[in-house]
Amino acid sequence: MRKDDRNLFSERNWIEKSRNAGNVGWESTVSAADGQEMVWEPGKKESEKKEPNAHGLAAEPFMDDGGEDLEMRDGKTPGSDFLTVEEAAKELNVSTKTISRWRKQGLESEKRLIASRNRIVIRREALRAFAEAQPKRVEKGRKFSQMSPLEKLEIVERAARMAAVGKKLTEVIRTLAKNTGRSAETIRYTLKNHDAHHPQDAIFPKYQRTLTDREKNQLLEDFRQGMRMEELSARYERTKTSIYRIVAETRAKRILEMDLEFVSCPEIETAEKGSDEERMILDEMPQNETVQRRPRLPGNLPSYLASLYSVPLLTFAQEQHLFRKMNYLKMRAAVLRKTLDPGRPSGKLMEQIENDFADSNEVKNQLVSANLRLVVSIAKRHAGSTNNLFDLISDGNMSLIRAVEKFDYSRKNRFSTYASWAIMKNYTRAISDEQRYHRKFVALENEANVEREEEVYDPVEFERTQTRQQRRVAEVLKCLTPREQQIIIRRFGLDRNYPPMTLKQVGEELGVTKERIRQIEILALSKLRQMNPVMPEVEPKESVPAG
Repeated sequence: MRKDDRNLFSERNWIEKSRNAGNVGWESTVSAADGQEMVWEPGKKESEKKEPNAHGLAAEPFMDDGGEDLEMRDGKTPGSDFLTVEEAAKELNVSTKTISRWRKQGLESEKRLIASRNRIVIRREALRAFAEAQPKRVEKGRKFSQMSPLEKLEIVERAARMAAVGKKLTEVIRTLAKNTGRSAETIRYTLKNHDAHHPQDAIFPKYQRTLTDREKNQLLEDFRQGMRMEELSARYERTKTSIYRIVAETRAKRILEMDLEFVSCPEIETAEKGSDEERMILDEMPQNETVQRRPRLPGNLPSYLASLYSVPLLTFAQEQHLFRKMNYLKMRAAVLRKTLDPGRPSGKLMEQIENDFADSNEVKNQLVSANLRLVVSIAKRHAGSTNNLFDLISDGNMSLIRAVEKFDYSRKNRFSTYASWAIMKNYTRAISDEQRYHRKFVALENEANVEREEEVYDPVEFERTQTRQQRRVAEVLKCLTPREQQIIIRRFGLDRNYPPMTLKQVGEELGVTKERIRQIEILALSKLRQMNPVMPEVEPKESVPAG
C-alpha cells in the first residue's frame, strides 16, 4: 500500500469512528427563539453565542495551526459527514491547492490528530454551503483543475514543434493557452518544469540561464527608457511576467544599496507628513534680497574653473534651508525603505523612495556647486612645484562632497568653515604622504646613481642589462590588460623612449579623463601586488612633471 493510500485509509477510519462516537467533545445544537441555529464553543456562556454567516459557517472562519484535538465551533454532532482535503477536491472537481486557498477565504476546516499526524478535515455540509454561496468562485476553480500527465505531455510536444519552427516562448505560451483553455501561467510553469527536469531535451534552454547583475541593470535602464515589452522579451529571452519581476527585484536591490545616511535633528524628526512643518522644509529656497557684487576672478585659471565663480554664494538662511531639506528627504526615504519587502516590493513605495533620494541628491549638488570655488582657492595655496593644481582640486572636490554629507547644520555654524577645515586636513595628509614617498624614491635613485658611477661603463653590457630589465618588466606586466600596461609604462617611465607622464598627459593620449587614469592605475598596481607578493608597497603617483 502506498504512503498516500495509508494516510487516506487512516483518515477514513477516524471519520468512521467520529460518526459512531456519540457527542464526545461537542455540545448539542441549540435553536434560538427565531429558529436560527446558534453556535458557540464548549464551556462558553450563552451571551457568547455566534450566528452563522452567509456561507453557513461560523462568523469567524475557524483556522487553526495547533496540534491538539479541537471542538467544532458550529455545534454539529459528530454524526455529520466529514471529508479530507483530497476528497473535498474530488467532490467539487478542483485541485487540492484550490481547497487550501478557499480555507484562507472562509471555508471552515479543522485540524485533527489522526494516526499521530495533524490532518485537515472539512464538513460536507460546510463545503456544500460554501459552493452554494460562491458559485462563480467554484466554477473558476474547476477551470484550474490539475492537469493529467497526458495533458502535460501533449503541451510539451506541441511546444517543441512550435519552437522547432522558430516560435518564441511568449508566442508559444499565448497560442497554447488559447487552444487548451489553460492559463498562460500554467503553460509557462509546465514548460519551465519540463526544461528544468530534462535539461538535455529542453525546449527553451536559453530561458534556463540566469541573467547576470549587469544584464539586470541594463534591462532596468531599457525599461525606464520606454522600450516596448515585446522588444525586451526578445532581447533578454524572458516572458513578460519575468521582465516585470526582474525590474521590481533590481529596483528593490538598488534601493537597499542606497546611501541614505542623514544628520538627524529634532527639527526634521518631529515634522509629520502633510503638516505645515513639512511644507516649510520642502519649500523653495529663500531668495537673497541683498545685491551681490560680481566676484573678482583669480588670474591664470582655465575657463572651466573660472566659470565656477559665476555660481552665487549662499547666505546663511539659504544654507540652513538646503541642509534641512536634504537631510529630511534622506530621512523620509530611509523610513520608507524599512517598510520595503524585497520579496514582494511595492512599485508605488519604490517610486516614492527613488523620488526622495533623487531630490536629496539634487539639493546636495546645489550645495556642492555653490562651494566649488572654495576648493579652488584652497588648492591654489597648497599647489607647489611637486603638487599638481588639478590633482589637488580633484581631491578637494571629494572632500567637499563628504563634508556636505556630514555637516550638522543644527549647530548654526557656517558650512564654509567646516568645509575649509575638512579640505585642508585632507591636503595636509595627502601632501605629507607624497613628500615621504618622494624622498624614498629620490634616495633609491641616488643610491642607484652611485652604484652606476662605481661600475665601469660597458655599452654592450649596458644594452644587455636594459634588454633583460625590459623583458622582466614585460613578464611582470603580463597579468594586466593592454590598457593597464600602457598606463603603468607611461606613468612610471618604464619605456626608454618616453619620460614619466602626468595623469593629464596620459589621459590626453588615451582620450579619457585624468581621474579615470588614476582609477585604472590604482587597479593595475593592486593586480601587480597580488601577482607579485614581494613587490614593495608603491602608491599611485599623484603627479609627475613632464620631461
